[in-house]
Amino acid sequence: MWQITLDDVPALSKAAMLLSAGGGGGTGTELVEPILRRALREHGPVEVVHPSELPPGSCAVPVGFVGSGTVMHEKPYEGSEITRAIRGVEGHTGLTVQAVVGIAMTGIMAVVPVIAAAQLGLPLVDADGTGRGVTKLSQTTLTLAGIDLTPAAFTADKGSNLLVDGVNSADAESVIRLSMPAMGGWAGMAWRPLTTDEIIKGMQVGSYSRAIEMGRLLEERDREALAARYQARTLFEGKIVEVPRRHLGQFPAGTVVVEHAEKPDRALRIEMQNEYLVALEDGKIVACVPDLICVLEQETGTCLTAERVRYGLWVEVLALPCHPRWRSADGLELLGPRAFGYDMDYIPLEGTTG
Repeated sequence: MWQITLDDVPALSKAAMLLSAGGGGGTGTELVEPILRRALREHGPVEVVHPSELPPGSCAVPVGFVGSGTVMHEKPYEGSEITRAIRGVEGHTGLTVQAVVGIAMTGIMAVVPVIAAAQLGLPLVDADGTGRGVTKLSQTTLTLAGIDLTPAAFTADKGSNLLVDGVNSADAESVIRLSMPAMGGWAGMAWRPLTTDEIIKGMQVGSYSRAIEMGRLLEERDREALAARYQARTLFEGKIVEVPRRHLGQFPAGTVVVEHAEKPDRALRIEMQNEYLVALEDGKIVACVPDLICVLEQETGTCLTAERVRYGLWVEVLALPCHPRWRSADGLELLGPRAFGYDMDYIPLEGTTG
C-alpha cells in the first residue's frame, strides 16, 4: 500500500498525457488537475492498493470519462460527476463498492479515478484496463478476458443521468456515443463493480505505480532512464511541416509529417485517428499500435495530443512498447493496425529499425 499525494500530481498528469498516445481525453487533463489538487487538499492523500490487498469479497468500481475533452473546455468538469455515477451503479446493482479502479491509464481517464477515490474516502486499486490511449471503450484487456462491464451509469454536468444495462460492453458503447450530444458532449462513467479476481484476470496491475515513476522521469527529461525502465525509444526529432486533417466517423483523423532536424531528406509520417497509430519512414513501419507513439514539443517536453499538433512545431517522436497482452492474436484483432483499417501487420517496436 502507498499513497498519491499533492506532490505526485505533476508526475501523474505528465504520464497520463504521454500514455494517451495523442488521444485519451488529453486536452482536458489540465482542467481536471486543479480538481484533483482540491480533492487531495480537502480529503487527504489517496491510498493505493494492489488488488490482493483488498479484503475478501470486496469489489472495485471502474470509473472514467467518455466524450470530447475539447468540449470539456467549454463545459468544464464540475467534480461530482464520477461520484454520482458510482452511486447510480450501486443503486442499480445493489452492491456497495469498497474501492475505485481506473479503466484507462490515459489523459483524463487516469486522473478522475483518483479524484473519485479522494472524494469518497476509498482506496484506489493500482490497475487499469488499457495501459495506453484507446479510441473505443470496448478496447480493454477486460474485453480480452471476456469480462463485460455493464451495467453502467453515466452522468453529465447538468445532472442528467443515463443507465445502460442488458447489453455487452461493445453494444453499450454504441448507446453511449449516440447519447453524448443530448448529455452535452461528455459524461462521467461508472461500470459494473469488479471482484478482485476479475481485476487480476482482466486488468493491468501496477498502472499507477508505473505512471508516477514514468512521470517523474518525464519531468527530469531523463531519456536514458525511460529507455532502461520502459524501453522508450526516440524515433525522430524535427519540425512538423504538414498536418493534413480529415474526419473519420466520430473521430478526428489525419497525418503528421515531421522533417528531420539535421537531415532534410528524411521525413517521418505519422497516421492518426484520435491517437497516433502508425509511424513510417520511407514507407517502412518504425512503430505502430498497439505500441505507443507519442509526440512531444521539444522546447517544453509537453506531450501533444492529435488535436493540438500543428505546423511549425519542433518535436520529438517517442515510442514505447505496449503491455504484452495487446500483442496476443486477440489483442491485435482489437487494437492492432488492421483494427483501424490499415492493411499492414503489426511489427513490435523492438523489431523495427527506427
